[in-house]
Amino acid sequence: MAKIIAILNGKGGVGKTTSTINIATAIQRKGFSVAVVDTDPQGSISNWFDEEKCAFDLTEAASEKEVYQVRKSLKSYDYVIIDGAAAISAISSAAVMVSDLVVIPVTPSPLDFAACGAILAVIEARQDLQPVEARFLITKKIPHSKMLAVLKDSIEDTGVPAFRTSISQRQAYVKVMLDGSTVFDTDDGAAKGEIDVLTNEILEITA
Repeated sequence: MAKIIAILNGKGGVGKTTSTINIATAIQRKGFSVAVVDTDPQGSISNWFDEEKCAFDLTEAASEKEVYQVRKSLKSYDYVIIDGAAAISAISSAAVMVSDLVVIPVTPSPLDFAACGAILAVIEARQDLQPVEARFLITKKIPHSKMLAVLKDSIEDTGVPAFRTSISQRQAYVKVMLDGSTVFDTDDGAAKGEIDVLTNEILEITA
């Protein structure tokens, strides 16, 4: 049975798709089969995807029903990663309901954190039915900044933990979205290390 990970936040520009691409690649590099489900109407991953170069398989889900069918339709994979749209919708809610782990990317920005409220409400609603693991993923981190400290305090107040590993503000993450690659195709050892350590955390949680 596939382990399902949903990467969700109702705000655009927080690093959902970049995180999805690199985490999916890292999981595949560790010997697992991976499918990514693009639920974004803008098709961010679909536009980026190159079948010949990509380590994982890609499919799309355009409706709530299609998301609910993911566990059955993609059961042959070890891991399925759902890339959420830049809005909280019935599709996002369905992704929470079918997942083993919900990842909430958030940058050190008050607006980005405020947008997490809707997805946190869906996660809380599911806890009454069947508890789901959830983690904040801090992205575009600038070390020692005041906003980073504020964000960490805000996350702590929600009761939902953050990953020990965060993703820093690096040009490598921007570049890979432009040229259809991943950080593992770059010479940025620090970016590769961040994704690898983060992926190990994810594998521990979903084991």
